[in-house]
Amino acid sequence: MALSISELSFTLLIGCLIGLALGMTGVGGGVLMIPILRGVFGMNPVLAVGTASLCAFLMKINAAAIHIRMGNISWRKSGLMLAGAIPATFLTTQYIVRLSQNPETASFINGTVDLMVIAAIVLSLVSMVYKDLKDLKSRKKPEVTVAETTEEMIPMGNIAPWRPLLAGVGSGVVIGATGVGGGVLLLPILTVLLQVNIKQAVGSSIVIALLLSGLSALNYADGGQADMTTAIVLIAGSMIGVPIAGKLVKVLSDTLLHRITLGLIAVSALMMLSSSLA
Repeated sequence: MALSISELSFTLLIGCLIGLALGMTGVGGGVLMIPILRGVFGMNPVLAVGTASLCAFLMKINAAAIHIRMGNISWRKSGLMLAGAIPATFLTTQYIVRLSQNPETASFINGTVDLMVIAAIVLSLVSMVYKDLKDLKSRKKPEVTVAETTEEMIPMGNIAPWRPLLAGVGSGVVIGATGVGGGVLLLPILTVLLQVNIKQAVGSSIVIALLLSGLSALNYADGGQADMTTAIVLIAGSMIGVPIAGKLVKVLSDTLLHRITLGLIAVSALMMLSSSLA
């Protein structure tokens, strides 16, 4: 479907803003895009998830490369999460695509996807607020703030391997079903549950979500649940925002990045609630 000049310009702008948010915080691929695709572009929930998954995968390639070069990846914990997340994502997307193609179950699946997206956003917001309050208390103790500067100072031995593995399974189900996960779901898991500092959590969440959103996109596209034209324009816009975000990450503090992330998640929750109730 061809876009008018105004529609093209607007879609490019939205893509640029999503790319900026994604590169700085890991939030944007699904949590900001799905409410926009639902409310502005009039897509049903499953089509919105499929389109958002495709966009998220292609957008995250650039962002992942930036964070890998900067060393912002917790490879051990990310690997364990992916071991559980990849099979969970594959099975979930296959299940949803098949049921969405059945007229008798399509309405139920669309409603369920909407509810899962809202639940993921709200729970993630609560987790990030908890982390924020915890950080405020810890700043009163100088020895605690020093301990959070690098991944090596939070040894893997303190985290049982089954925790990132099970977290990966849960993340795979949610990402496969909702397209939400890069920042809204994975960031709280990495920072709160797996004790990764915020900058490495952002980088790790982007790499993990890159692989999982790519797998989801393949399954949804195979089932005809993706709007390729809209996805391409959004991706083109994100190419402008992501490099700018990479430069900002170098100069912004962990505290400011965390607060920006909280704000984006809160806005996303309101947008999703609005589009679901409309």
